[in-house]
Amino acid sequence: MSESPEAQSFIEAWQRSLPEWRIARVFVPEPQRALAEQWFALFAALTEMAGLEPTPAAAKLAWWQEELRAWGKGARRHPLGQGLARNALPWDALAATLPAMLNPADDAGLQQLAAALADIEQALFAENTEGRGRLYHDLLLILGQTPPKATGGTRPRRVLSALARARQQRGGALSAWQTLCCSWQAARAGNTP
Repeated sequence: MSESPEAQSFIEAWQRSLPEWRIARVFVPEPQRALAEQWFALFAALTEMAGLEPTPAAAKLAWWQEELRAWGKGARRHPLGQGLARNALPWDALAATLPAMLNPADDAGLQQLAAALADIEQALFAENTEGRGRLYHDLLLILGQTPPKATGGTRPRRVLSALARARQQRGGALSAWQTLCCSWQAARAGNTP
């Protein structure tokens, strides 16, 4: 899958925030890597609004809700939509649950958001695995909360989740060896964050 230069810039920005991915990506099946990188770049774009001041966060939320609903109708403005929105996926459900990113105290809302994200992720990677707990874990981690132990999830999600958890536990970047170990374990076992 070849990304447009605009989509590639979003992917590269996400990769700069997680340099360990260049090692960890080998544990994602090669046919899924480009799609995983697009999906994770979108996930990063959606979750970054949690760290914004209320006014810009609300504006970004409204824009993304409109964009995701358009993806459900086949229209795409955002460059990542060219690769991700090719198939009919529940983009409307994601748009409807996205406000939970702005209210970390709304546990039920975060669980609904995790469910919408997991449904899309399962369809994207054609894996029939329960991923809601893993996405909920990752959302809480992003929001600076202590997440419960996570299980399930697609292989790309398990690898990304393991990297995020290991970075949090170590307080920063991982060595190449740490990256290799935690990525391999996540890809192989699938039941530890």
